[in-house]
Amino acid sequence: MISSLSSHFASKHSFGVLGDDIADTKEDKNHFFDALEKARPFSRSSSETTLSTGPRPRSFASELEAAASLETKTKDPVLQNSNNVDLTTTNEKELPQVLSKQGDTIETCGYPPIADPVDPARILSKRDLRNQRVMFFGAIVLFNIIMVMVAFFGKKSKIIFIAVLFIKSKDFLSSILSPLGMMSTRIWRIFSPLKPVPQLWILSLIPAYSESEEQIVKTIYSLRDNDVEPHRQVMVVVLDGNPRDVRSHMTRVIREFERPYISLKWKRGVLRIIAGFMEDVPVIVIEKQKNGGKKDSLILCHDLFNFPRDNSPLYTQLLREEIQRDILPILTEGAPFSGFDMVFCTDADSTIYKGAVVRLANALARDKNAIAACGLVLVELEPGLEWSFWNLYQQFQYTYGQYLRRRAEGFVGKVTCLPGCITMMAVREEMAGAIKKYAEPVTSYMVIHHQVQYLGTDRRLTYSMLSQGKHLRTLFVPDAISETVAPQSIAHYLSQRRRWGSNAYFNNYFYLAGENMIAITRIAASVEVIRLSLVYYRILNTALFIKSLVHHVSIMKLMPMLIVGQLPSAWFFTSVLIESELRKRAHKLILGYLINKCISPFMSVIIFTKVATNLGSQVWGMSGVTASSAPAATTAGDGTDLSAAEKGEAGISTDKTVNGEGRRRSTTSIDRRVDVGIDC
Repeated sequence: MISSLSSHFASKHSFGVLGDDIADTKEDKNHFFDALEKARPFSRSSSETTLSTGPRPRSFASELEAAASLETKTKDPVLQNSNNVDLTTTNEKELPQVLSKQGDTIETCGYPPIADPVDPARILSKRDLRNQRVMFFGAIVLFNIIMVMVAFFGKKSKIIFIAVLFIKSKDFLSSILSPLGMMSTRIWRIFSPLKPVPQLWILSLIPAYSESEEQIVKTIYSLRDNDVEPHRQVMVVVLDGNPRDVRSHMTRVIREFERPYISLKWKRGVLRIIAGFMEDVPVIVIEKQKNGGKKDSLILCHDLFNFPRDNSPLYTQLLREEIQRDILPILTEGAPFSGFDMVFCTDADSTIYKGAVVRLANALARDKNAIAACGLVLVELEPGLEWSFWNLYQQFQYTYGQYLRRRAEGFVGKVTCLPGCITMMAVREEMAGAIKKYAEPVTSYMVIHHQVQYLGTDRRLTYSMLSQGKHLRTLFVPDAISETVAPQSIAHYLSQRRRWGSNAYFNNYFYLAGENMIAITRIAASVEVIRLSLVYYRILNTALFIKSLVHHVSIMKLMPMLIVGQLPSAWFFTSVLIESELRKRAHKLILGYLINKCISPFMSVIIFTKVATNLGSQVWGMSGVTASSAPAATTAGDGTDLSAAEKGEAGISTDKTVNGEGRRRSTTSIDRRVDVGIDC
């Protein structure tokens, strides 16, 4: 049939040799391609020999020649299967073969040339940074001195009580809101049971930099085995400038090609895309030729698979169309697919408990105003380090911050920090505006804008989502659990908390004064800003409180202060008794509580001082056991590319294995930990 089509078009145009101008009109070409599609001997339903359906070749003659050759091979049983091998099976030890396709390289893809991109972001000079750091730190010191003078020259007992009441007010109110929210939810469920959720399509994003090939593959299969039914998944792995041979683990490759793209740093880059299957798992691997940072990977993924923003790069728009037209229809065969409903974000070095993905998806689907939902992040108790000082210390911090503060935020529907290792985001129109805000370059002089936009990812993305409308909600699903490795040294801990503390502190200014924030979020943010700003005064206030105890102050006078100060801890340990996952760690949490009471005041001072003195620095800090050598990226005089700093997002590859329950074990920690909402 294909030969007859070729003869028909050749005779119609009186050509003796096939050429690009064999069809003079667009109508003739379209007629030919429609007929050609019907004549293809390989269909999308073919098992291991699917012909990739990418963009039509630019050369009309090449299509005719390929079609004629394909027909000959189909008719000839020797050419069709010269080794008499059953084509319906695949030898997993051999790489799957992909039929070559015109347009699979940068040179032949046909993407239009564009001018070199120019970064419109404002670069602050060293002098700008120094001046703003001095002004900021001076204001903080002055604020603390004023409070100290008030404490000494005013009525000490009342000042101490007011200070404790205000500093503890967020935790105090959270410890009241959480049990009320739990009770009201249980009562509501009696009269309004949860309805079943229809099948949804989830895109599971796995950004990777230092993670090993084995880690990435194990993460893919663990997500497949996470009991996501009735939902369906497509996995997307983004390799950030550090190649891994994921292709060798694929049992079927449907397409492999390269495309140009413009990175978040406004630099030209190359993407190598491999689409196919790992056994029954549909997978798209996007390999960036150069490191662009985790934030660049997140934005690229949302531009390709979520609602598109109106200012995404042209090359990204073209790649989005190509993937949706040529790749996704094949990867999603067997179930109705009109687009993704959600994007699940995790890390290749995090452990996701079974059932976590479906719980997040169902929670998000049942709330029409929910734009994202996150799960619970616990410290992984690595073999040999179960009783590590650092694990005990941070285990309490992780669980306290999430079960007390985040749970209360979840009942309000305004979780302010969604951890990147276990967050489900909706595919909805508001996400286009959120990613646009998240990706926009900073042109302001104020260093605080640079700080929140370029350092860290989780809190800024959460704010960008909530700022799209007061009606939007972010949820907390505590029974969707993940584990992560915590720092195991003082240097690594301080490096991580400097970054987390900076994100928490400066993003709260935007929650306080930003657009589309509800009143309770603004009030909570103001409490956090003042609490963290008074870190030096809080040491004095604690000393005055201890002095009051020594001087035998009446217990009745101390009772209100004790209630306000200790109710949050009482509610937390009540949660430990209620929650089965926390009961397993109860003895360690008690020890962690005692450790925190002893050293947290001093750690808070050290961390906040590092936050203030590093204002404007975008260096992520230590990776594993070595420190990033990148200088502050906002300084014009350094002449340093942002990539140097962003390579500090991930560290040395570690040797990790997975036990029978799918929990990863590792020997060293990586400072690409997501921000789980721990304040300094």
